[in-house]
Amino acid sequence: MSTLHELLHRQRPGPWQEFRARPCVFLAKMLYGWYEPIPATPLAKPIAVVCISDTHNTRPDVHDGDILIHAGDLTQSGSFQELQDSITWLRSLPHPTKIVIAGNHDLLLDSARDDVSHQTASERTQIDWGDIIYLENEEVTIYCPNGRQLRVYGSPYSCRHGNWAFQYPRNQDVWAGSIPDGIDVLITHGPPLAHLDLLKYGCPYLLQSLWRIRPRLHVFGHIHEGSGTELMLFNRLQEAYEGTVAAGGGLKNLLFTAWEFAKEVLRPAVEAKCLLVNPAIVGGLRDNERRQSIKVFI
Repeated sequence: MSTLHELLHRQRPGPWQEFRARPCVFLAKMLYGWYEPIPATPLAKPIAVVCISDTHNTRPDVHDGDILIHAGDLTQSGSFQELQDSITWLRSLPHPTKIVIAGNHDLLLDSARDDVSHQTASERTQIDWGDIIYLENEEVTIYCPNGRQLRVYGSPYSCRHGNWAFQYPRNQDVWAGSIPDGIDVLITHGPPLAHLDLLKYGCPYLLQSLWRIRPRLHVFGHIHEGSGTELMLFNRLQEAYEGTVAAGGGLKNLLFTAWEFAKEVLRPAVEAKCLLVNPAIVGGLRDNERRQSIKVFI
């Protein structure tokens, strides 16, 4: 089994490598990617949301906006000093609203890892969050200056790989019933399966919850080389594609995806229902690349 470091920091494979490894998954991904939905029209009085994640003690360039979201892994080893330095930097940014969740590297924030001496718990209470909204499996309603309200839910969970914070066994559904209906913005550290996750490292149970909740925006990170954006329609083509990925391929699954693709291209284009954003800042071999924040309007 690969190490967590290899998992998170592997380089994005080339097309030929992807095809040779899983030809049916590769072709299903191509079909799914060829169909382009219309980006959702921002509601009246759009809100600029700036997304970052996996900064790992770095200080990237960050766009201006109404809301700043950090989807976890502020630090590399999760010490008090690393966390406080990252939080102090985030507090210095000009965004009126800042929302943060933890990631698997932010060890101090996971109370399940507290030692018997209670030193970790004591240090955690000393963190000065200032005006930052920290979410740990909870919801907050944001009242924007333009009069709009956004319901935001944040969770630090990701599938277990190694001995890190806020992780759960891959075969365990921690999401069922945990995310309320009607959420506008979902923030998780780990990705859903088949979307911006290198096609195999996301969580199938989170994907199921995404189909139920259907937020306008889902921000996550964790898989550095999965960075980018993607639109979701929650249609039969998406369902067929995700089934092919979950099964690891299969000619029957690929043919089903191709059939749904053919039907979709004959229909009028429709607006996307959800925007996915993986704004991982660090990337590349040995995390030597630095990306900018991703700014979206909802």
